Amino acid sequence: REDIISERCGVRPLVLPRQDDDSQDQEWFQLSRKHVTVKHPNACSIYGGKLTDCINIGEEIQSLAKQEWGLKLRKGSVAWYGEPGPHVRRRFFRQAKMMGLYERLAPESKEPFSTRLWRRYNIGAFGILEEIRCNPAMGEVLIPGTDYLRAELHHAARSEMIVRLSDFLRRRSELELILREETLKSAVGLREAAEILFGECAEEKIQEYFSKTQHVQSQVPSQKDKHVERVQA
Repeated sequence: REDIISERCGVRPLVLPRQDDDSQDQEWFQLSRKHVTVKHPNACSIYGGKLTDCINIGEEIQSLAKQEWGLKLRKGSVAWYGEPGPHVRRRFFRQAKMMGLYERLAPESKEPFSTRLWRRYNIGAFGILEEIRCNPAMGEVLIPGTDYLRAELHHAARSEMIVRLSDFLRRRSELELILREETLKSAVGLREAAEILFGECAEEKIQEYFSKTQHVQSQVPSQKDKHVERVQA
């Protein structure tokens, strides 16, 4: 139990292959997360799959619409989700290279800052580059042990509707899922991060976050409590 940093759970739809013999049913952990497309006379259904695979699924549906129903679709002149063209991406990496960010990475990171910034922020990464160009301190890792740059905090404060510290630590950066509470409490840069995100309310937001996590931990039954519950049952 002492090795557990955090918990989370969710629901993922998995596609069961049709079996004539019930005895051949697979265990859930053996099922693929790949989606399945089913054709109907004038429509199609998509089962399973992952949100991160949505563009591939869309392309598959396009092919199906053209081949099965003879629909004429516009050529790829419109970018999905406002994604810029490849020439814009090349321009970003060219700028990052000139600023020395192209190959630079944090000790904890598996990819260069330039790749991560483009992956996370897309065209918004240009604004982050500009902040770093104007103030090199913006390109420093704010919280040691992470790869989150000071400029990213300023971007988050402006653009990501963060109203609680947990919004940043768990839902934007996932730091809560990889760092222990004691590490977060003593993390250099956490207070500055809160000041960037919340201004004068920074201390209040920090106290709110850690008092809430302590309350949640106090509600988790110990092994002894669970044993007593079983005996009483």
